[in-house]
Amino acid sequence: MRTLLHALFILVACAFSPARAAMTEWVEVHGGAVRLISSGPLEDGHYLAGLEFLMEPGWHTYWRYAGEAGIPPQISMTASENVTELDILYPVPERYNDGFTESIVYHDGIVLPFKVTPARTEEGARLEIEVFFGICKDICVPGEAVLSLDFQPDDGRDALASRLIERDLATVPRAQPGDGLEINSVTFDGGEFIIVETHVSGDAEADLFAAGPEGSYIGLPKFVERSGDTSVWRLSTKGLKSSENDDTLRLVLTSGGRAIEHLETVPADWLQ
Repeated sequence: MRTLLHALFILVACAFSPARAAMTEWVEVHGGAVRLISSGPLEDGHYLAGLEFLMEPGWHTYWRYAGEAGIPPQISMTASENVTELDILYPVPERYNDGFTESIVYHDGIVLPFKVTPARTEEGARLEIEVFFGICKDICVPGEAVLSLDFQPDDGRDALASRLIERDLATVPRAQPGDGLEINSVTFDGGEFIIVETHVSGDAEADLFAAGPEGSYIGLPKFVERSGDTSVWRLSTKGLKSSENDDTLRLVLTSGGRAIEHLETVPADWLQ
């Protein structure tokens, strides 16, 4: 099993890590496994940790929004101690078409980086989470786990965990345009589509992902046309919701391993 071989490699590598921070045991589920890892000491007021998914060949799990089908990760903090904030970050995903639906997924292995902020930085902290997620191949099955890690301000750095977290942290979309990526405009056509105009320099292919406000069940943006560095995408407003607590449409533009994120407030006239 690839999962077991990979896990064995991790264990052997950890044995030779000069200073090992906490890692949970793998929790195996059908088609993969999940665990919590931490890179080490308190830095800039937070600990850097991550939820690591490892999947068997052909299996996938989902981005923060699954798309037309699937179960995105549902992560809740439970009996934690001295943790005032948990910031969950999502690296660049992939578009997946199974012949019937399009989804937004991760294959093979992925770490969702966490920034764990303690209330009192001079004291240790404990993070405990419950995670529920979907994992799919020819069938889709739910996965779940309860995971916890202890942190100390002077924890030693774990070279392996740091590499895993930093690898995927590097692909988390930036909040500002750069590296030839930009979302130029987001407009409503007055009917049933949101029109997104993007700028991507060079010849690299690009993709656009969308996550609506909580409670939304929208499809994926569809590519319309490209002229030079400018591309046009169309996103159906069918299934788009908004509330007082969440009225933000999240757009992620990716190309060549780069990504930016654009947040757009959903006005009432966009809702069907």
